[in-house]
Amino acid sequence: MPVSNQCEHRFARRNEHTEGGKMTHAEEIMRAVAALIRRENKRIFSRKEVRDKIGLTPRRWLNSYTSIFQGMRSDHPGGAPRVRDRFKDVFRQVKRGKHMLTRRGNQLLTEFE
Repeated sequence: MPVSNQCEHRFARRNEHTEGGKMTHAEEIMRAVAALIRRENKRIFSRKEVRDKIGLTPRRWLNSYTSIFQGMRSDHPGGAPRVRDRFKDVFRQVKRGKHMLTRRGNQLLTEFE
């Protein structure tokens, strides 16, 4: 099975938190981070690892997801889009290109296991 189909299958589960069962981009990002942390024992992760876990092309990530990821950071620069309160301040950058969950992010993670 191609990588993109594997990822689509992995993340295609219905999510009770979203109307109609379709996940938001923020939920997809959190589900990917949960997989990286829980299944691959990563404490620090990159955007590319999250993108790969979701199964997105670099172009699709850049056009639709990167700004959401930015808005989920606790240390984002002022131009990031607003995300739902539930997904605010869940990551912080530990060095260029590397992120980790905040305390709030760790609490939210339990919903995505």
